Amino acid sequence: MTQLQAIRRDDHLLVLWAWPDAALTARVRWRREDASADGDGPRDGDIRCQRRVYEHDGGLDLRLGRGAVTLTVEALVPDPAVDTEGAASLRIAAEPPIVEYEPTLRRRLNGTRYATVTFATRTGCDLPAVHVVHGLGRYRPTSTAEGAVLHEVPAQRLPAGAPLVVKFPFPGTRGPSWLVCFPADAPDTDIDLRPTALHRLRVT
Repeated sequence: MTQLQAIRRDDHLLVLWAWPDAALTARVRWRREDASADGDGPRDGDIRCQRRVYEHDGGLDLRLGRGAVTLTVEALVPDPAVDTEGAASLRIAAEPPIVEYEPTLRRRLNGTRYATVTFATRTGCDLPAVHVVHGLGRYRPTSTAEGAVLHEVPAQRLPAGAPLVVKFPFPGTRGPSWLVCFPADAPDTDIDLRPTALHRLRVT
């Protein structure tokens, strides 16, 4: 096998390779290197891939999570004398876990306003310290320099399926305003911090 590569698509891998002329079947093995890997199925795998299916689908799609994976692909041919160039191996580095957040604005009975930001992850990870930035105007902030830090979320463990909700006072404003989160120590962070939807970042 030659030209072995893998393209990440969230928690899936699209595995591609160049087939030897005589091969109609390939043996694909993988080993997920993180014991707590977030993909479905066993940590180790060993399957057969038919060339006609591979060509129809445009590659081999594997759901193996976002952790580090080692792949090995080997051509299987009926004649052992045919040179298949041996097995090819590839290590795919881990992708950072995704943490989604969503800000909302609420008003108390006395008229004062407060904001909440909900953080959630499907995989469980260590959430670094996060700055919640308030920006004014038509355009959302793209860094902490483009707004005021209203709240700092301390670093902590964020379990899978257990959202973290933080609450803090929200100042009086006129016109459009935004709440956007940035890692306090960016770019030195091990997570992918992203909003559930960009339009939800605008709170007034």
